[in-house]
Amino acid sequence: MHAENQPSPFSTNSSHTTKTSEKTARTLTRYDIATAIMKRVPALSRREAQRIFECALQEIADALSKREECVKLHEFGTFVIRRKAKRQDRDALAAEGASSPQRRTLNFRPSVGLKEKVEKGQAQGRRP
Repeated sequence: MHAENQPSPFSTNSSHTTKTSEKTARTLTRYDIATAIMKRVPALSRREAQRIFECALQEIADALSKREECVKLHEFGTFVIRRKAKRQDRDALAAEGASSPQRRTLNFRPSVGLKEKVEKGQAQGRRP
């Protein structure tokens, strides 16, 4: 028997090998979410489902930008506005330092249930 005719046990071309560091090519889009809404509520058209989803996103964005410091979505997570203080930066090209103005940043904290679902999905994806 020749070794060249045998498949290598270290071959990476196998269909059942997965790399955990690779990102999946699948991205969930607004269209996908509207389609899921439409499937769960068959009386809605795709246009109506898209309109409902866009309206929900707009409400969250409006609340965060105008009125609220926090938006909580039960069993999903919390969007929080944080204020970053003014700070002194180091500018390599200028002799003196430059300052960064005070700003607001958006942070997301997932709920415990969402974390569990993500971890459960990752554990299922690792199985050979």
